Amino acid sequence: MDAHAVQTLRTRAFYRSFSATETPRSYYDYAAGRRDQPWTEATEDTWLKAANRACQLKLGDPDDDKTLDARIGDIAADARKQDMPWVLVGGPPCQAFSLVGRARNRGNENYDPKEDSRHYLYQHYLRILSRHRPAAFVLENVKGMLTSQIEGHNLFEEIFETLQHPGGKNGPRYRITPLMLPDGRAGRPLLPRDFIVRSEDLGLPQTRHRVILVGILEDTNAQLRPLAKSQWMPSVEDMIGGLPGIRSGSTDGEITSWKKFAPKLLAECAKLAKGMDEETAKHLRLIASIADLGGELGTGDDWIPMQYIPRLPAHLDAFIRDPRLHGVIHHQARNHMTSDLMRYAFSAAFAHVHDRSPKGAKDFPEALHPAHKSWGRPDRFVDRFKVQRADAQSSTITSHLAKDGHYFIHYDPTQVRSLTVREAARLQTFPDNYIFEGPIGAKRRQVGNAVPPWLGYQIAGAIHQALK
Repeated sequence: MDAHAVQTLRTRAFYRSFSATETPRSYYDYAAGRRDQPWTEATEDTWLKAANRACQLKLGDPDDDKTLDARIGDIAADARKQDMPWVLVGGPPCQAFSLVGRARNRGNENYDPKEDSRHYLYQHYLRILSRHRPAAFVLENVKGMLTSQIEGHNLFEEIFETLQHPGGKNGPRYRITPLMLPDGRAGRPLLPRDFIVRSEDLGLPQTRHRVILVGILEDTNAQLRPLAKSQWMPSVEDMIGGLPGIRSGSTDGEITSWKKFAPKLLAECAKLAKGMDEETAKHLRLIASIADLGGELGTGDDWIPMQYIPRLPAHLDAFIRDPRLHGVIHHQARNHMTSDLMRYAFSAAFAHVHDRSPKGAKDFPEALHPAHKSWGRPDRFVDRFKVQRADAQSSTITSHLAKDGHYFIHYDPTQVRSLTVREAARLQTFPDNYIFEGPIGAKRRQVGNAVPPWLGYQIAGAIHQALK
């Protein structure tokens, strides 16, 4: 549905056409902005084949469905020739299932869930399973899928039931297995919540909980071995602490010198916190006195040269870092209003002192209260400004990143900003050489909408082990 995402997938398909050591220099030159395209005359044929890997199609459109069936049919036929199993991976759009989306829909008196076609897109998934019979499938969605209802009927129960025998009595049969064994539930009947996968349990630096169903054809001997809980618990600082320090720009005033502006802003925040939160005020005064030591930090760029990128946690280092890249891509700070910069600085200092983000009006100095009608209500916007703490795993990276940075404040109060695309991509475990196409908003949205690659890698490994 997203033209920029299609472009991103095509660029990545070109990269994956080569082994890691044989990636052409043109790809890296493109990442650094030194070329207008990642291919050369020598690799143009490879580019054209790679660009064909991603399609922009709309499920339910007769012509697009025909194209999709033909493409999948070719893949299935090629797999049969090689006596090689193939796997279908996907997930219906989550807006109709997500708790936020459902809350928004309840506020619309004209909204009728029965008329929302997004509730029924999984039926196209069933049609593909029935017609093409992959050896296994993976279906991913938000937790809200488990409780989504239409006229009192639980939609997940219907989806789970039909996934086991798509196409009815003449269709294939699938065994659906949890990816991780729920604690204390061995040998007991499965519950819907047993299919929730918690990314932080699998060594990711992010608390991201999603429903993932894995089905394997019953007429195979394949058995899925559940994933083991990881010993690794990487923090936000582990993942982004080695990236270049940068600072935000202002949307309501020109900052001629951050070296002068930052100490003044932090000192002003300290004055506002005085009397309400002395510990946070003390920390703000401290960092105000040293905020200029970083010199004139810039606002970042789409390409920042660096000969050496510091190592990451051992289990993610080779997966994410690329020694051939010699720099950082998509590391630009977004601009903010000065009032929001002050809220970010206060929030980061507060989180450093209290090991949590400030919660609504009770924790913010009155002068920093935003002009939201719902501000101050105990049931709304209590986490409107959320710091991604240095010593903890991040909260879920979502597509809200494209709207504003309030939920993704950098932990360092001297940088006074929200996360960049590259920082969010690292918390999602994207490789550093992964190029996101399109304008900056489209890049943020793509990162937030994605399934973390390190999670996908582990799921692929489990299925590969079962099928081989």
